[in-house]
Amino acid sequence: MSHHATRTLRELGYRLTPQRTLVWDALREAGGHLGAEEICALVQSRFPNVNISTVYRTLELLVELQLVRETLLGPDRRYYEIEEDEPHHHLVCDRCGAVQHVHDEDLGGLRAALEQRQGFRVRELTTFGLCAACNGQAEPNAGGGHAHS
Repeated sequence: MSHHATRTLRELGYRLTPQRTLVWDALREAGGHLGAEEICALVQSRFPNVNISTVYRTLELLVELQLVRETLLGPDRRYYEIEEDEPHHHLVCDRCGAVQHVHDEDLGGLRAALEQRQGFRVRELTTFGLCAACNGQAEPNAGGGHAHS
């Protein structure tokens, strides 16, 4: 477990259990978005007695402590990743399911406009569409087919 996460858990009075360490390590090593079942499989490969409810409870705690981010990337796609220092948003491909990160500077004035004009405080944006690879594979008569980046 990273120094930051270990310190946060200890400062808040939480024990650094093997299960918490294994869940954290699975997320850190994957370096991307994982579902709870995927995290559980990775944890069980090292510690077979850990069950899915323990993984869910651990994820819930890590999300509550803002060490892990929980993101809904579709109707039944709840994913977890290590919380980064720099906030980011997600682009999700409808066709292949690929997920890309987008940072605030990539949004231009969108975030400020939403906050100033709508009074909406943005935590995270998720946008659905076609990634560059799938956009290039679009049907010839589907109105486009040009990849944009």
